[in-house]
Amino acid sequence: MTSKRIFLLPCLLALLLLVAACGPSNTIHLLPMKPSADVLPTPSASTIAVVKFTDKRVDTSSLGLRRDNSYFTTMDDTADWVSRAIADRLSASGFQVSYTMNASSAKRATPDYILNGSIEQLEVRETSATSFEAKIRVNYVLANKDKVIMRQPLMAAGSTTTFPTNNAVEQLLAETLKDIVEPMNEKITSIVKH
Repeated sequence: MTSKRIFLLPCLLALLLLVAACGPSNTIHLLPMKPSADVLPTPSASTIAVVKFTDKRVDTSSLGLRRDNSYFTTMDDTADWVSRAIADRLSASGFQVSYTMNASSAKRATPDYILNGSIEQLEVRETSATSFEAKIRVNYVLANKDKVIMRQPLMAAGSTTTFPTNNAVEQLLAETLKDIVEPMNEKITSIVKH
């Protein structure tokens, strides 16, 4: 019986080392947000030009800190990830949406509305071997041809406790982004009303 226990101890230690090594890598992929349902725009639907948001974070290459003080990073364009999620959600709500890289291109297209903004915070933190927290904060501006209609900040936070993998961190960021995009879509829809 003791020989089984002696053999079991190294096996358990090896398993714990494997689990620790399976944690998320430092490079995170930003998952595209797909709206749950699409409404096709009618020819008379309002046109909205979404301008790629400005990333105002101090370190745009970092997505946050791990417990060992190394950084979560991404090869994806964070501002594009946020902006396209917003554009896709507005499009799924039945608006005629175009996506542009700058405000001058948006104005040349003469849409009914222009939406632009900035990313103030976008980070994920590893709080324990199995727990992660994410925060996203944006400011956005909706304007028509004449004036600014609305300026509003939005913030969302989320957390998860799960088996530590890249997929868990990526899903947490996607869910946190959804908590920004959905209220923004509701507010814009209530103002524009197709």
